[in-house]
This record gives sequence, C-alpha cells and structure tokens, in this order.
Amino acid sequence: MARLTTALFGLCLAALAASIATGAGASAPVLRSRSGQFIFLSPLDPAPETAFQTLDGSMTDLGQFRGRVVVLNFWASWCLPCAYEMTSLDRLAAASDPNRLAVVAVSIDRDGAQAVFPFVVAHHLIHLPVYLDPGQRLGSLSRDRMAEGALPLWGLPITYIIDMKGEVVGYIVGATDWDSPEARRFLRYFLGQPEP
Repeated sequence: MARLTTALFGLCLAALAASIATGAGASAPVLRSRSGQFIFLSPLDPAPETAFQTLDGSMTDLGQFRGRVVVLNFWASWCLPCAYEMTSLDRLAAASDPNRLAVVAVSIDRDGAQAVFPFVVAHHLIHLPVYLDPGQRLGSLSRDRMAEGALPLWGLPITYIIDMKGEVVGYIVGATDWDSPEARRFLRYFLGQPEP
C-alpha cells in the first residue's frame, strides 16, 4: 500500500511539474474571430527573420519588436474582412503601450504601396503601423512557392501572436474584433497583466 501511495504521489508531482512547465497552470483565454478561434502552436518556433518593407520603402524585420508582444496581422486591400479588421487594429494600436505591445499590419498586396497607401488613407488608419510584403516572403498564401521560413497564411486576414521572447505562439484566421473584452483579456494574458 505504501508503495502504491508513493507511486501515485510521484505521478501527481510529475503531472504538476509538467503543467507548470507548459504554462497549463494559468489557462489562456479563448479568442474567436468571425470564422474561427485562436490556435496555439506547439512546439514554439522563433519568429521569421525575413525582411519586409515599411510604407516609405525602407526595410525592417520582426527582430525590432523583440521584448514586446507582437500582434502580427497579414491582410490585403482587396480582402473585405480585412477592411473590417483594420479599423479595429488601428484602435488597438492607439490604445496600447507601444513599448509592451506592437501591432504590426503586413499587406501582401502585389502592387505594394501603390495599392496600400490609398487603402490606409480611405480607412483613416492613423495609429496602425502598416508594412508591405508584396513577394510574400514573410507570410505566404501559396504552399507551392512558399519562401523558406515564411509563415503559412491559411486565409486572410490572419493574425499571429509572437511572445516577448520572439516565439510564434499561435494564430487566428478571420476578422477579429480587437476592441472586444475577449480580445483585451486574451492580450493581457500574453502581456502578463492581471484581470482588471
């Protein structure tokens, strides 16, 4: 009997240690879009180091956001659900501390700034940093021509969350209401902020 008790106690300790190590002790809140739910990835991979463009044509990469939680959104000007989501992301960018949370909107429009700039103006996106990836090297819709290290784009819009260590935590496909209490609770989880 003592042997069985010791074995069960050891098994319980191992399960507890595993749950703490995987973060299961504090379960992540659920985030839903209009067409799906956030999918956690395991194991975690580092964010791609692929360069992409700013609207003014200079180059940057995700390394500049290290130490912050990154809301990495892929979109296109011809995508109707993207238009809905972009205004929500603009409000999120306006309400967030840019030293803790980076909202990064990357357009995959093939015509680059020529297609994107009029969209930004028409939708009054004044707080949201908008970037360009016309060659789909950072994120790709094509499985056949995907650049090495590119994030798969399972549809548009798609948003990846990158943690403060620069690891891709997961993604959500579809227009998401980033103003919702559900989305705020979800982001607070990654920022390590308690519920208000």
